[in-house]
Amino acid sequence: MRSVKPNSQDFSELTSWRPSGSTSALDHCVELLHNRAAAWGILAISLLLTGLAWFLTNRHVERRDRDRFEFRTAEVQSRIEERMQKYEQVLRDGTAFFAASENVSRQDWTNYIQRCEILERFPGIQAAAVSVVVPSSEVASHQAGIRAEGFPDYRLHPEGDRDLYSAIVYIEPFDWRNERAFGYDMYSEEVRHKAMERAARTGLLTVSGKITLVQETDQDVQAGILCYLPIYQKNKPLLDEQSRFEALKGWVYAAFRLDDLMVGILGDGISDISFQIYDSVDPSRKDLLFDSHGDKPPTETGRAASFTEQRHLSLSGRDWTIQLSTEPEFFSVIDSSVSPTVAVLGLLIDILLFVVISSIGRQRSSAIKLAERMTNDFKESESRIRSILENATDAILSVAANGEVMAANEAASRMFLTADKNTSVKFLNGHSFDLFLNNQTFAEIVAPEKTSDTTSSINQVEISLRCCRDDGSRFPCRMSIGAVDGNGGYIVIARDETSRIASENELAETNRQLVSASRKAGMAEVASGVLHNVGNSLNGVNTSSSLIATMLDDCPIQLLLRAVNTMNQNRANLGDYLTNDDRGKRLPDFIEQVSAALLDCKEKLTEETYHLRNHISHINQIIRIQQDQASSSNSLSDESATELMSQAELINLGRHSEYDIAIERNFNTTAKIMTDRTKVLQILVNLIANAQDAVREVTSVARTIELSIKQADGNTYFTVSDNGPGIPADVLPRIQEFGFTTKSDGHGFGLHSSVAAAQTLGGELQIGNNPSGIGACFALVLPISVPQDSPTDEHATFPLTDVSVGDHHPAHV
Repeated sequence: MRSVKPNSQDFSELTSWRPSGSTSALDHCVELLHNRAAAWGILAISLLLTGLAWFLTNRHVERRDRDRFEFRTAEVQSRIEERMQKYEQVLRDGTAFFAASENVSRQDWTNYIQRCEILERFPGIQAAAVSVVVPSSEVASHQAGIRAEGFPDYRLHPEGDRDLYSAIVYIEPFDWRNERAFGYDMYSEEVRHKAMERAARTGLLTVSGKITLVQETDQDVQAGILCYLPIYQKNKPLLDEQSRFEALKGWVYAAFRLDDLMVGILGDGISDISFQIYDSVDPSRKDLLFDSHGDKPPTETGRAASFTEQRHLSLSGRDWTIQLSTEPEFFSVIDSSVSPTVAVLGLLIDILLFVVISSIGRQRSSAIKLAERMTNDFKESESRIRSILENATDAILSVAANGEVMAANEAASRMFLTADKNTSVKFLNGHSFDLFLNNQTFAEIVAPEKTSDTTSSINQVEISLRCCRDDGSRFPCRMSIGAVDGNGGYIVIARDETSRIASENELAETNRQLVSASRKAGMAEVASGVLHNVGNSLNGVNTSSSLIATMLDDCPIQLLLRAVNTMNQNRANLGDYLTNDDRGKRLPDFIEQVSAALLDCKEKLTEETYHLRNHISHINQIIRIQQDQASSSNSLSDESATELMSQAELINLGRHSEYDIAIERNFNTTAKIMTDRTKVLQILVNLIANAQDAVREVTSVARTIELSIKQADGNTYFTVSDNGPGIPADVLPRIQEFGFTTKSDGHGFGLHSSVAAAQTLGGELQIGNNPSGIGACFALVLPISVPQDSPTDEHATFPLTDVSVGDHHPAHV
């Protein structure tokens, strides 16, 4: 510590000063000073002042030590809180990954962890994993599914009967230690159960109590904790705790070994203080999470001035207590010679030292407060400016008048330096900006913009030019240059135009491809229309042909031949045979029954032959209309609405019996409409076929399709509804798109073409789910008379019986 010395000139003047006429008094004082009693008195006073100075010095040192200790304890607490907040963000990124993806596979999770470099950037995490909810009824299927992924020994453990299970299915890194937790049901253990349920019901990050991780072995056993964030099903309401728990899919969680975590947060450099972390507000040995001493007993400081402090942390549902105390190294920086020096110095030096120390103490306190306030203001201002500069996507540089780069942000480093060079902004500082300009100098750029009075105004110019990187590669750049008022320098804001130009070129190419693709799609749509329209009608032909063949096989012609053979065998005595023989007596009745059966068979064959002719006629109409589509005219006729719906049902008749589907009819009108019969039949056949596909996997109730017709407000409503699973919410907006289908064997043409055909008839096709919530409903709305100005698309005649279109069964989604 620096002592204050009096000025030598002042000191000589002081000692040489003599008041006039006081020589005898001075001599008397000198005599008094030589007095033994006075010497002891002065010594006593000197010792008293020295002791007081020593006491004050010790208090000052102790207060300084206390301030430094409180700063260190606050630093430890701050590091732990900041690191746990970063870990929380890691977990939130994981839940966001699940929320933004339709399906996250095991490889997706592995790639995510590797790309984020979580284990390298966030030391202390033992595992980043996903645990899913497994209902008790799905345990067997869950285990079979995981084993099918290549884990034949996988099992959900521990075993036992529970209403709800959870299973760790994704865990990284998948090493020998974490493999022990694969398939573990954390929900079966009380401490983990409480944390998981709180996270599920609140939707917030939850830290578990003290546990022993499943990954632990017999060596180096450490206390552990788990941090959970819930994963919810999409499109599920999350209004309260119950709804959140019902929408729960699982948890993204992180496992920590506390010793490894604290080393990752604090490092090995904190040796001057020791601390213990407890998982409770009132610490006890059983709640100990971490002890910086490890297994070694604490070292005695040997000082009475050792410090201890207790702090509390609130971490996502858990209250931690940190107890901190000083180590011997904490006091090694104290200058132990201060107190002896104070004791040895003489009276005058003691008094001056006391005054200096007291003065310095007061000034130091004021100076520290002033410095802290100024430092905080400076850091806050610097932080704001740095945040603005470093988050800017454009390069920002400060360039001197001679072209030398004075300062730059990180975006400038990324723009002008290649990855294999030092990308620090310090590499740019001191270099000439001319190095990054192509065939130009900075002076040439700014020279035309200079004025005679640069100190009174700020000039700014925006130019486009080509710049260079340090490897010689060139790129287009837009640059804004402004003069800095007063110092002759410039602020340069540069933007790399490569991406924008590439995007414009890509947009132009994409537009060209879209135009070409739309033309090809139109031709493909027409060709597909012919094939699928004819194909659906051929289904009706096949159905009628099969029925005719079946009827012929079942026709009792052979029975009639047997009767004729019997009569021929008894031709000689036919009268006696018919009168007296028991078999002969029954022969007339037998022939009568066979004749009736043959007559019934003939009627059925006649009816089915009529249907077959209708199907063939329908095929001819489709081909004829397709051939005439260039004229784009609708073939209108006066048609019975009931007959149109019945004909469409008849075309799909074979599928009714195949899937045991009941048809309910609700035809409330006998009116006729002026429309194109073929197009209406094509739409209705497709809607009925789709409904049949939707209900064929229904097993809990009878499969039912309701066909209804009504007229209202000048329109005719043809409605086809079913009791199938309905149309999922995510499929409904896209169901009318051309080429969209949810079946592996579908093409996605039919429903799109049905919508187009309905529009050419002046109507519309309404699609949705039944108000009851069970099944889907399709309604073809047609005017009773087609307007004269209804649209006639040259591609209006499209295939409408492709059952892959409109397939709203969720099993195919």
